[in-house]
Amino acid sequence: MSSYIDRKEIESLSIVDFLARLGHFPVRKSGREYFYHSMLRDTTKNTPSFTVWDEGGKWIDRGGPNHTGIFGGGIIQLAKAYWPSLSYFEILQKIQNTFDQIAKPDKPKFEIPEKLFKQEDNGYLLEFSHKQQLGTNYVLSKYLEKRGIKDVALGHIWEVYFTNKAYLDPNKIFYGLGWQNRLGNWEVTNPKGFKGSIGTKDISVIPGGKDHVVIFEGFMDYLSWLKLVVPTDVPTVIVLNSVIMVDRAKSLLSHVKIIDLFLDNDDAGKQCTSILRRAFPFAKDCHHEYSGFKDYNDKLMDLLKRQQLSTEYDVKSKPLFKNSR
Repeated sequence: MSSYIDRKEIESLSIVDFLARLGHFPVRKSGREYFYHSMLRDTTKNTPSFTVWDEGGKWIDRGGPNHTGIFGGGIIQLAKAYWPSLSYFEILQKIQNTFDQIAKPDKPKFEIPEKLFKQEDNGYLLEFSHKQQLGTNYVLSKYLEKRGIKDVALGHIWEVYFTNKAYLDPNKIFYGLGWQNRLGNWEVTNPKGFKGSIGTKDISVIPGGKDHVVIFEGFMDYLSWLKLVVPTDVPTVIVLNSVIMVDRAKSLLSHVKIIDLFLDNDDAGKQCTSILRRAFPFAKDCHHEYSGFKDYNDKLMDLLKRQQLSTEYDVKSKPLFKNSR
């Protein structure tokens, strides 16, 4: 094979085809987008976070980057994240060899039949229907109880009801736990592991002291911290809602004196922590507070289980951890 490889030709190759030759198939297709479980990170396989727009030659892992720091781009960036030890030229060779030497599968193997979804090329798939205070939906209440935050969730989280244009019946009402982001749109999750946004995704900001900001990856981690620490001097809280939102958080931190980081103990969380500490060297990495656990909520659930505490435990009169703030 000639040592010359045309980069533009490589960039024009199908990402879906490339992944199929490597043994990775979408779990579903909606409109022009293919949805995969991430092949770049260890995941629980609950919700597909890796999306490919094949016509445009682009991909994004909404769950965040692996240790390479790459979470989106074209086929070359995907290969760099997939084979991080290879040089640039070796990566081009590897892509070329994948197409030259590995047979193309006959058709995509969808884990969820494509016929369950209809095409929707324009606009957002999820549409807000209505919200209700916590307590009316038994399934959601039990889920919050399981996560150990039912007693602190009221006023922070709502029962949110919505429709999904990608579903065969676009009028079917779905439900989940929701909280608003900075744009006033809803971030939604449910007990089955679904995570999504109704409208444009963004960070969530809970106003507090202007000189002190604490940053969490997920909203349930924030509520777990609120329950366990019971802060007396309430700082401003930023919930990223996804590590890919880290740059939006950075834009709010230029005049902040104290920054505490409570990001997940996984590759994506550690990478995000590194990004923030490079930009703000005085920022404090607080992951030691839940060392041995993925995040603050895992720590809380384990503590409640071991001590056999009720989720209705009065943490204000008898906090589980002494307040060190």
